[in-house]
Amino acid sequence: MVVRRDSVRRADQSLGTYEYTESVDGVRVVALDDRDRIALVEENVYVCGQRLPMCPGGGCEPGKDPLAAAHRELAEEAGIRAFEVELLTVMWRMPADARTRKHLYLARGLSTGEHHRDESEADMKLRWVTLEEEVAMCGGGRITEADTLSTVLLTAQRTAA
Repeated sequence: MVVRRDSVRRADQSLGTYEYTESVDGVRVVALDDRDRIALVEENVYVCGQRLPMCPGGGCEPGKDPLAAAHRELAEEAGIRAFEVELLTVMWRMPADARTRKHLYLARGLSTGEHHRDESEADMKLRWVTLEEEVAMCGGGRITEADTLSTVLLTAQRTAA
C-alpha cells in the first residue's frame, strides 16, 4: 500500500493537496451452484472487529489477470473449481480515498474439493446459502461487506427470469 499526497489544481483554479491510498486491485466471486445456492465464507475481520459472511475473494497483483485471481481465490478459500466464470463489473472501492478496484465475478459449473487456505484464513468457515436468502441478507443488514453485497445483487439481477 502506498499513501500519496498530490498537489492539485481545483476547479476554481486554486492550488491544494489531495491525499489517498493506492493498493492492489481485488476480486470477489459469487459461486452459484445448480441448486441456486451461493458459497459464503465467514471469517473474523480484524479492521472492523466482526465475523463477516463474504463471497470468496482477495487481492490481484499488478499486471496479473483478475480472472486467474478469481479462480485462485475460489479454490483457496472454498475448494471450488468453476467451469464458467463471467465478469459482472469492475468497481472503484472508495474512489475519493483509495485508488483500488474490485473485479466482481459470477462462477457457475462448480465442482468442490479441498480448500487451501493460508494461515490468515484458518478461522474461515464455508456455508451454502440460497441466492434468495442471500439477497435478503443484503437487504436485512446481515451482509455488510460492500464487495459481497454488490456481487450478490448483481448476480440476482443477472439471473432474474
